[in-house]
Amino acid sequence: MTIHRIIVQVEGKTHDILIGPENPKDYETFKYTNTIIGRYANRVRVGEHMVKKDGFERLTRPVSNESPEVSLHGGLVGFDFAVWQRLSLENAKLFTPAEIRTIQNSSTSESSNNTAIYAYTSEDGDQGYPGELYLETLVALLPSAQGEKGKLGSIVILYRARLANEGITPINLTQHWGFNLDASLQEGESGKDKLSVKNHRLNIKASHMAELLPNSLPSGKYCPVGGTVHEHNDKLIKEGYPNHGYDHYYLLAPRPCEKLARHRISTKDFDTVKVGEELNIVKEIFDSTNEPVVQLKGEKSGLKVDFDSNQAGLMFYTNNHPNKQFRKKIHGGSGIKDDGYISGCTSHPLPCVFH
Repeated sequence: MTIHRIIVQVEGKTHDILIGPENPKDYETFKYTNTIIGRYANRVRVGEHMVKKDGFERLTRPVSNESPEVSLHGGLVGFDFAVWQRLSLENAKLFTPAEIRTIQNSSTSESSNNTAIYAYTSEDGDQGYPGELYLETLVALLPSAQGEKGKLGSIVILYRARLANEGITPINLTQHWGFNLDASLQEGESGKDKLSVKNHRLNIKASHMAELLPNSLPSGKYCPVGGTVHEHNDKLIKEGYPNHGYDHYYLLAPRPCEKLARHRISTKDFDTVKVGEELNIVKEIFDSTNEPVVQLKGEKSGLKVDFDSNQAGLMFYTNNHPNKQFRKKIHGGSGIKDDGYISGCTSHPLPCVFH
């Protein structure tokens, strides 16, 4: 499932704040851009791993794709290449009746088509991960609340997954976004920094970042960000920019638990009719007034994107590959391969709330 464009109109100017190809069909060969990734986002070590939890044991065999030692974003054929099917709300299996009512009631006077649920089934053994896994993803476009001056609205993405049979399996889903908030201006500095997100300001409310091994796998150690290039406190991304760019996991500073929507629902709770009728995490998310954990701001356009998540951390990545990839026509390109950006920006909070 790929989100091709996010169009915003400000002061008579139309902006598309997502990078990528002009033709949606090109995503078939353009990996990890504005798509869901899984079964397991980020990097895990290749080999056999015995996973144990709640009395269950399952053998997991992640397959190599980034390097002989590293499996990236779920393997050779991850969820970024999966074809998800849109469901009617009444056919959704992983949302309670109360949640479906909340989704239905979120329709605006301008549009009754501002929400959608998509489904996908990952077979047992898919890319080395055990168990048949059924998934549903809610995508919702919500208007800004009355009185929120200058805010255009929110995009909420909520992931649900359930094994077909009893057991356990590793899972880590996210949307692998690619943003450039100034690109639609079609102007900027000459040379390699033209339209670069290095000129964006970034604020990440993180306390630590994961230390990386030479192969980009985590060492298991977390290092404080204070006083380092990883302290993103509304600074320009180009300030202290690492030689190989950013591709790092940030552990967010502690937040009040009562303000975070629950991120795990037990099968027992979901299947219990009484609890299932009352359980409404969708409403908790739609009504959230959390402060953003990340803010990205385009210096030239003045556009800002805020991010929230009920997870403990997030990845920040700056498209560190030397090839140019794609640039959309609205961004001043042709939309075809190799006429793209030298430097892009990707920031993807781990699941499941995003706005």
